[in-house]
Amino acid sequence: MTTLARMASLALLLGCAISGIPVAQAHPRFYEGPPLINHWHDGYWHHGYYHGQLGWWWIAGGVWYWYDAPVYPYPAPYPPAVVVAAPAVPPAPPAPAPVQEIPSPPPAQVWYYCKTARQYYPYVSECPGGWKTVPAQPPK
Repeated sequence: MTTLARMASLALLLGCAISGIPVAQAHPRFYEGPPLINHWHDGYWHHGYYHGQLGWWWIAGGVWYWYDAPVYPYPAPYPPAVVVAAPAVPPAPPAPAPVQEIPSPPPAQVWYYCKTARQYYPYVSECPGGWKTVPAQPPK
């Protein structure tokens, strides 16, 4: 690359940095895997077509890396880490208070009276007219 082209590229890069326009992002299209670090600094820029794709190409160790724009003196070998924050988990609702069981009152004491036989159960085991419940009365 000629000195004039390098100076023009540097001026373009400085202009982007001053204006706040994001510069290049690496898109390795033809090589899957980590960059070849041993030859990364030995690479060079090429602006043009490669495999039908127009752009800025960083060529390091024979591998072509596509960029939106050149980064001088050379691009970082790895893209910056993307930090993804976990969504905030709301605290679990408090456990409901245990239900206190209120003891039921003891069942009312009743006796079964047979009107036809004029007797109480268990003195009569069957009642043809049906049983009538009456409150139990202790003996006096």
